[in-house]
Amino acid sequence: MAVYIWDLDGTLLDSYGVIVEGARLTAQEAGLTDTAEEVLWSVKRESVTAYLRDASVRTGIPLERMKERYRVHTHALDDRITLVDGAAETLERLRSGGAEHYVYTHRGASSGPILKRLGILELFRDIVTSEMKLRPKPSGEGVTYLLDRYGLNPAETWYVGDRTLDVLCAKDAGVNALLYLEPDSVVCPTGLEDRIVHSLREI
Repeated sequence: MAVYIWDLDGTLLDSYGVIVEGARLTAQEAGLTDTAEEVLWSVKRESVTAYLRDASVRTGIPLERMKERYRVHTHALDDRITLVDGAAETLERLRSGGAEHYVYTHRGASSGPILKRLGILELFRDIVTSEMKLRPKPSGEGVTYLLDRYGLNPAETWYVGDRTLDVLCAKDAGVNALLYLEPDSVVCPTGLEDRIVHSLREI
């Protein structure tokens, strides 16, 4: 039985516009003038936390305070988040073929409500978010948690994401790494991927 564990932001959720705007507004409040393009590059190549950590170093504002302001800004924009093209169709098709779906994301409490609003929450057997306080990617701890809890076979399990961080997470957990590279992505393959697709419909 094929098992798919999905990243959310940039993989199933078309949310980078919201993420970048939230991070940019947070940085702007702190006196920085980073452009949206600079923020996107940092977020995609590393993570939101890495960007906010760098902004914290540059401004002297504590990281936790910057994270809180970021959460305020992005929460106000959550209704702008939509599905990546082909996401619902692909999830339904794979499930109809016998696959199981799970989520492992760095996104927090907003994960479930967003998936529910977009009409795909019921397609997932379980959702692991940052609220569980597992070690963040590139650690595979979140994926390993799902493997252990549901007795999943690593050889039949794919972790699907859009960043190098996701590939490293998959490899750390001992599962297959499926990298979704949207057109013009700033992410470059590492050579560790088991499969690369440029559209979710290719899965």
